[in-house]
Amino acid sequence: MRRRRPQPLLFLAFVVIMGALIFANKLPVSEPVLGLKVATERLKVYYGETPPPTNWAVAEITPRSGEVWVDLTLPEKQATAFTHQPRRRILDALTSQCPPKTDPAGSVLLKTQDIEVRGLNGEGKALAAVSCRVGAIRKTGTN
Repeated sequence: MRRRRPQPLLFLAFVVIMGALIFANKLPVSEPVLGLKVATERLKVYYGETPPPTNWAVAEITPRSGEVWVDLTLPEKQATAFTHQPRRRILDALTSQCPPKTDPAGSVLLKTQDIEVRGLNGEGKALAAVSCRVGAIRKTGTN
């Protein structure tokens, strides 16, 4: 009994469709809200694979105000220590928690959107926050 060969047009259609899907996944997202949602989900995967330092916890990753906020809860002892040290120490610690520029989360955001990493104390009060897009300080708590 002879085995049937696949139809050439069927195979060609499969290759074209798969190529189109791969190409479409590489394009930036054009809708602001959709880009924030996609970046949020990608960051959840990133922080699952690359957790923050010991005793730090990812409290929440949500899209807010045209940005994706990554809230990291610091242990109370460390949060208190950061309030008595130069502001640069906590900002450097938070900047080190930004995903790399090559991470897909940043590629789906528009130029006006950003990823912001915020350090929270045990009660949820923001100690400081940094922008991951430009590595600049976006806003900080009082010292």
